Amino acid sequence: MQELHDAPLAPLTTFRLGGPATRLVTATTDDEVIAVVREADDSGTPLLVIGGGSNLVIGDKGFDGTALVVATKGFTLDGTRLELAAGEVWTDAVARTVEAGLAGIE
Repeated sequence: MQELHDAPLAPLTTFRLGGPATRLVTATTDDEVIAVVREADDSGTPLLVIGGGSNLVIGDKGFDGTALVVATKGFTLDGTRLELAAGEVWTDAVARTVEAGLAGIE
């Protein structure tokens, strides 16, 4: 888990807009995600959960709270059942399912 303070959020959005977060945490495991969410909930700290950053606009003043980047990884394909971690890139997951001969997710 990586933690930064007064970190710019613009690089994390597809629009490249937005000021800094008071605290920016990148979580790479489910347990880390859960811990950050619980901590924010317990302390009453505002929480912004960021995935790929598409369709996300953040004001120039930034976010006064904890911004959580979900960077979990995991791709399991069993027949027609797909389990995908929240931090996986959607377009990459679609490409992998198409390569496996599956249709409909695209």
